[in-house]
Amino acid sequence: MKFGYFCNPTNPGHKRDYMAVMNEAREIATFCDQNDFHSFWLAEHHFSIWGREILPNPIIMGADIAARTKRLRIGLAAAIITFWHPLRLAEDLALLDQLCDGRLELGLGRGNYGLEGYNLNAIADPRNPEQNFKVFDETLKILKKAFTEPLFSFKGEFYTVPNPGFRWDRAHPVDDSKYIDAETKELTKISVFPQPRQKPHPPLWQVVDSPLAVDYAARNDLGIIMWRPPVETLKERFQLYQRVTKEATGKDIPLGRRCGIMRDCFVANTMAEARTMSEEYVMRYLNWSNWRGPKIFLRPGEVLDPEKDKALVKELTYDFVHERSLLFGTPDYVAEKIEELRDELGIEAVLINSSWSGVPHELTMRSLKLFADKVIPRLRSQPAGIDRAASASAQVA
Repeated sequence: MKFGYFCNPTNPGHKRDYMAVMNEAREIATFCDQNDFHSFWLAEHHFSIWGREILPNPIIMGADIAARTKRLRIGLAAAIITFWHPLRLAEDLALLDQLCDGRLELGLGRGNYGLEGYNLNAIADPRNPEQNFKVFDETLKILKKAFTEPLFSFKGEFYTVPNPGFRWDRAHPVDDSKYIDAETKELTKISVFPQPRQKPHPPLWQVVDSPLAVDYAARNDLGIIMWRPPVETLKERFQLYQRVTKEATGKDIPLGRRCGIMRDCFVANTMAEARTMSEEYVMRYLNWSNWRGPKIFLRPGEVLDPEKDKALVKELTYDFVHERSLLFGTPDYVAEKIEELRDELGIEAVLINSSWSGVPHELTMRSLKLFADKVIPRLRSQPAGIDRAASASAQVA
């Protein structure tokens, strides 16, 4: 199992100096590089009036983190590829993979927020999910061609590459039969430089939620990263990924192969201390992003009482989300919850997040150190299949 850190910097009310927030992210990355973490993942968000999510360019930040680390893989979770021009995105991603000496893990997203999509690329407005998905699909196809084909072209509903109508000129003297139509001299093929350092390209992931997205990822050779569902729902999604991969490729894969999960995590000496130190911050963060309501935390077939559902749509509670999704507690409790993910799902990657809106940085680092010192060593040393239920009950008690 691989451990990563998910970094989605926040600055509530934009009250802090931006560089101070970035320096804290750098310190976390450096810590992860020096300890037993596999990767450091960066989000992409735009126009956050309240300072909820303030990193607009994970590619630039990824280059900065790569320069400060030696072995840590640089993950994007996600690059919202529908917001970028495909050719510029291909260039920038390949350049990042070169600069970090082949340490890039490329997570792709379609985008969630209309504010972002409509103002960056209106044809990919997430409020029109069918069209947004088409733009995502075309962008992915162009990226793969740019990464793997020395000369390529593409024609879709939204993008045509190269753009029709360009002919030889003195500024760009493309007079090569491999690139142009011999009669019209029109450019028909294009090349992107540089190519990625990793061949054929960096590992590709899709950040997913719905069964439709899981199905698409499996059919397009993308690993999947999910956010906060409980184990039972994750198992359904991972089984779907396993089945569709078999349909698409004819190959059997173990449950959990190329599957990852992000979990909010806070480790302390006691269960009560973990809650006291972190509840205010994680619940503020979860309720800021509660536009989906409680459904992402539900188990398969679970239906909430109407009054409870109404209350949780208004405000999620710690007691509701803790057992379902949070890695909050003692080192033993957190390790046991991750062992459950491993034993039930065969999961390949667990990404933790311990830096929510307004949480003091020293608390984040204290939790991260306990995770590195006490949780990871236990998970490395213990085999699968321990009796988690009895041990977890003892920890809660």
